[in-house]
Amino acid sequence: MSITREELAQRVRWHSFVWGVGLLNPLMIMPQFYKILYTGEVASISLPFLFVLVFLQSIFSFHGFFTRDKMIMWSNGGAAFTTALVILSVFYFS
Repeated sequence: MSITREELAQRVRWHSFVWGVGLLNPLMIMPQFYKILYTGEVASISLPFLFVLVFLQSIFSFHGFFTRDKMIMWSNGGAAFTTALVILSVFYFS
């Protein structure tokens, strides 16, 4: 007996699972932000990496917008925002 991808996704509640995981995306960089905010230490932060990261997150957010995938749009948009906060913090404490 074979089931389709759609049936399997429904059985494992894939949509809800992905939304939950999608919420982690913007929160992933927050420990870095808090460390910078409370210590002011930015010497070990790689700005080129953060610029590439915020670019990629923004592109995937726009992809979600254009394909009408709200989870991709909001997850990556939020991640781009939090990454931008880290970039601004680096400039502020430099």
